[in-house]
Amino acid sequence: MGIVIGRLEEISLLRKIERSGDAELVAVYGRRRVGKTYLIRNGFSRPLDFEFSGSHHATLKQHLESFSMALGKTMGNIPLAVPSNWLQALICSKTILLH
Repeated sequence: MGIVIGRLEEISLLRKIERSGDAELVAVYGRRRVGKTYLIRNGFSRPLDFEFSGSHHATLKQHLESFSMALGKTMGNIPLAVPSNWLQALICSKTILLH
């Protein structure tokens, strides 16, 4: 795990989420190039089971396609249908990742 400087409150929250015992969704947003991905990758005590990062100029359809491909890859290169919206994508991912 890398060293995260100046983010004690955020690290504390991530550790609390990790200890909760429930399936959790963590959405981090903010300006580009400020360390969001680094924080998430280094704020937990073990590697994530699944992560997805959006693209700056992608359309909703492109984001959903990328999300579906990333989730399918995580599950052993299983081809998945592209969800039509984010609610459907998150419900599908919860079902897949918890089983």
